[in-house]
Amino acid sequence: MSEIDSLNSQYKLDSLGLLPDFCLQEIFSREFNNAATAKIFILLSEGTKQKVIENLNMIRAVRINKIIDKFESGELEIPFSRFEKTCEDLMDRVQELKEEGKIQVPEVSLDESFLSSSRELTDFSDNLPRFNFYQNDLHDLISWWNLAAKNIKSLFGKRSQAENIVLERLDDEFSARIFAHSIDDLKKNEFADKAEEFRVAAFREHEQRLNLIEEFLLQLINKLSNRDFAARLADNFPDDESMQDKLLQNSPLLLIPAVKDELPAEDIAMSLFKLKLIHDDLGFKGIEKLIRSSNNYFFKKGLSISFSNMNSEYAQRIIKERKKSALNEFKIKLKMIIDAVTCIRENSSIYIMLELMSSYTVYDFEE
Repeated sequence: MSEIDSLNSQYKLDSLGLLPDFCLQEIFSREFNNAATAKIFILLSEGTKQKVIENLNMIRAVRINKIIDKFESGELEIPFSRFEKTCEDLMDRVQELKEEGKIQVPEVSLDESFLSSSRELTDFSDNLPRFNFYQNDLHDLISWWNLAAKNIKSLFGKRSQAENIVLERLDDEFSARIFAHSIDDLKKNEFADKAEEFRVAAFREHEQRLNLIEEFLLQLINKLSNRDFAARLADNFPDDESMQDKLLQNSPLLLIPAVKDELPAEDIAMSLFKLKLIHDDLGFKGIEKLIRSSNNYFFKKGLSISFSNMNSEYAQRIIKERKKSALNEFKIKLKMIIDAVTCIRENSSIYIMLELMSSYTVYDFEE
C-alpha cells in the first residue's frame, strides 16, 4: 500500500479538498466514471474523500463505495499502473476544465446567489411534493418535472444535492429507476438503451393490469361462471393452467382484495377473482367499500359503466375504448418522463424540455 499511498503526495490529490463544491461536481461528473472515481477515493485522505463524496449524488456514491469495499476486502485487485494512469487522467481533466473556465475559483468574495444556495436548496426540498405518475395527470406531470429541472439547473454548486432530493421524491418504480440511471455514470447510448428497456417493461406490465381489469368489467356484464372467468384471467399469464388453479384455489382465501396500479399483475388477478365471488353473493353493495381504495381510474370508471343500465353492447364498447385511451395516456406519460430525465441529464434548456413534453398533447404548458 505504501507505493499506492505515494501517489497522493506525488499528484497532490488532497488539494482537491480546497476546491469549492461546484468545482468538485464538475471534476467528478459522470464523464469521470465510477471506477475511476473509486480509484482516486482509495488514494485520498479520509477528510478529502468525505468532502468529495458529499458532492456526488447518492446513486454514484453507493456504487463507488461498493468498488472501494471490494478492493479493501481483497475481492478486487487493481494494479499500481492503473492507479497511476487514473491520477494522470484526473490531472489532464482538471487542466482541461481550467482552460475551459469551468472550474475557475472566483478571486473576489462569493456573490449573494452562491451564498444563498443552501437556503434555496432547503426551499426546493420543502416545495417539491412527492411524485407518482400513476396519480398525476399530464399537466401535473409536466409541472413537477419543470420544477425539478429548474432547480437542478439553477442551484449553483448544489446539483448533486438537488438530484438526491428529486430521487427521494419519486414514488413510482419507473420514474425512480430511470432517474437513478440518468444520474449514474452511464454513457449516452447506454442510458438510452436502459430507458427503452424500462419503458417497454413498464408498458407491458400496465397493459397486463388493464387487460385483467377489462376482463372483470366485462364479466360483470356477461356473467361468466367462476371457472370460465378464471380461465379468462389466466390467459394473461405465461403459465395459464397453473394460474387458473391458483385463482380457483387461493383467491377465495384472500381477506382484503385490492386493485392498485403499483401491485403485481398476479395480485390484481387474485383480487379481481375474489371481488367476483363477493359480488356473486352480495351484489354491488358487497364490493362497494372494497373498491373505494383503488387508485386505477379505468377500474373505477369502468365499474360505473358496468353497473349502469345501458345496453350491454354499448357498455362493452365503451369499456374497450376507455382501456385504449388509458393505455395511450400511459404511453405518453412514459415518453414524457424519459424526455424530462434525458433533458436534465444532458443539461438541455428548460424550454426544449417543456416543448418536448408538450408535443405529445394538444395544449401548451402554462405554469
